[in-house]
Amino acid sequence: MKTNKIIMILGVATLLGFASCSPEQDIKNPDFTPLTFAEDFSVGAVDNTELNTQGWFNYAEVGTAKWREQIYSSNPYAEFSSFSSGNAINVGWLISPAINMDLQDRETLVFQSAQSYVSSSANSLEVFISKDFNGTNVLTATWEPLTATLPLTTSVYFQFINSGEIDLSGYTGNIHIAFKVKGSGTNLALDGSYQVDNIRIFNKK
Repeated sequence: MKTNKIIMILGVATLLGFASCSPEQDIKNPDFTPLTFAEDFSVGAVDNTELNTQGWFNYAEVGTAKWREQIYSSNPYAEFSSFSSGNAINVGWLISPAINMDLQDRETLVFQSAQSYVSSSANSLEVFISKDFNGTNVLTATWEPLTATLPLTTSVYFQFINSGEIDLSGYTGNIHIAFKVKGSGTNLALDGSYQVDNIRIFNKK
């Protein structure tokens, strides 16, 4: 499996700056208060296991690969990889718990993401929001794409980048945020990995 372990063993990650800049250091909670929602995948995280963070829905739409928990340098995060899945197509969703948008106003979403071994735009990461997801049936829900800054094929492996501020102030009631990755376990051009961490929804003053 093409995970951060390969880079760690070679010692390249630190040279590329991943270890020198922990994602948690980039997310400064005092700037993002009061928080409506926060997730850094640290509670109960077990390295290189299927992600089962409380309240999150980990769903394989196509193929068998699911999001996994990874930990590097004491920093847990979520990762999706098609590598060695054996499936010609993998589509994996990671969906947040219900988030109440009536508690505050001017809600703003931020998160961090990274990539490793992604060489084609068809091996993609997308971000969505839903107002009608029922907690189990992904395919019958309405998913609206969100515009965010995401890793490119040229991005440094495992180097987390900021999503930018995503305005959610027009939403009311309960919403769900979803991260969706498309890849392949049999096509070497589509078997890269994506990492997601430090998700925050805050009241922008």
